[in-house]
Amino acid sequence: MLQRYDISMDGEANRLSIKEFAVLGQKSRKREYFEPTNDKYLFIHKVTYDGDIIRAAINEGKGALISALRSDNFFPIRSCIEIIVEKVIELFEDNSGSFSEVIFDDQALFSKDDE
Repeated sequence: MLQRYDISMDGEANRLSIKEFAVLGQKSRKREYFEPTNDKYLFIHKVTYDGDIIRAAINEGKGALISALRSDNFFPIRSCIEIIVEKVIELFEDNSGSFSEVIFDDQALFSKDDE
């Protein structure tokens, strides 16, 4: 499944939000490259966090940040959450940016195993 995460920081409200989208259609196995447009993504879920809690988790380390971001309703697989964590840290360290996008294709995990 192809997933997209829109990560945004609202500095005025001191809130971090992550929107999860997914392409639920099938990707042709005959084509190696697949470029979905934004209209092919379906909105799945949105989570919001208090900025102070996320800052505290960042100061404790990546493991603490992963724990702070994951919940019963938002639980990306390990390889995906690690990318999300990097983007969240970048947003909090770089005051000039307020938005980041992560695109994750879980089929890439299977192709690594095949090699």
